[in-house]
Parts: sequence; structure tokens; C-alpha cells
Amino acid sequence: MVEIRIDERICKGCYFCIEMCPKNVLGKSDNLSPKGYIIARVERPEDCIVCRTCERICPDFAISVHETEDPESP
Repeated sequence: MVEIRIDERICKGCYFCIEMCPKNVLGKSDNLSPKGYIIARVERPEDCIVCRTCERICPDFAISVHETEDPESP
């Protein structure tokens, strides 16, 4: 499993992460950041392949990707 975090305080809505994600995991949020930007959000975390492209492409380091253990695995 994967956990993708987008820091809403830092994201400025450039959408590089949305454009570059090969699995369309991210999308535009309906919410505004504290600075007034329409930010990115995680829409389909189950489709994430943990390539970390979103994390690397973010110019503001607002995204972090963490692999987590699957609670159903032996």
C-alpha cells in the first residue's frame, strides 16, 4: 500500500504532479490552500505504482510518498 501526502500549506497548484503521474492518481481539489491556490489532491491512491514522479517533480516539495505495510498480507 501507499500513502501520498500533499502539504496544503505549501502546494501552489502548479499541477506538474497531476500532468506527470503515469496512473492519474492525482487531480485538482475543490479546496483552496491557505494562500488561495486551488491545490492538487489524491484521487486514486490504489492505482499508485510508487514511482515517486509526483514527489520528484514538485518544485515546492509539497508531496511525499510513503510505502506502508498491507495489513492483510501474511
